[in-house]
Amino acid sequence: MTLRLFKPLACLALLAALAAGPSAPVTAGDGLSKHVTRRMALMTSQKAAMDVLTAMMAGRSMFDKDRARSARRQLIKSTSSIRKHFRKHRMDPRSNARPQIWNAWDDFKARADTAETAARNLNTRSLPALRRTLPGLMQSCLSCHDTYRSTPNSFTTH
Repeated sequence: MTLRLFKPLACLALLAALAAGPSAPVTAGDGLSKHVTRRMALMTSQKAAMDVLTAMMAGRSMFDKDRARSARRQLIKSTSSIRKHFRKHRMDPRSNARPQIWNAWDDFKARADTAETAARNLNTRSLPALRRTLPGLMQSCLSCHDTYRSTPNSFTTH
């Protein structure tokens, strides 16, 4: 891979990891509502699938067609249920969802549909095909997160 191609791919992979946020498992015992817990688990599963694909794309792990296909299936399943998980306005102190989701519901649904379409359009037959198609999904995730996700505080000094 040429250095010219590697830098943008590495930047996209880093942006996706940062946008997805922490990946600690979330349970109902954390004091969250079960609906918010499910929503957070959905996003955590998407992050895990994206981590598999971005690692392959960036060359941090070997391309594995079966693992890539499995991650694609997980992304299709999870992106298709985004609207369902966010349909009702439920807030929780540990949720990173902004209230704008429900104030601009039509835009949020359109972005969720874009993510689902991008997940379905992922080509996991080869590494070059993955490199061509994954940035579209990454961009749809980042676009939605930039608009509808609050940045969590990952480090507190007091």
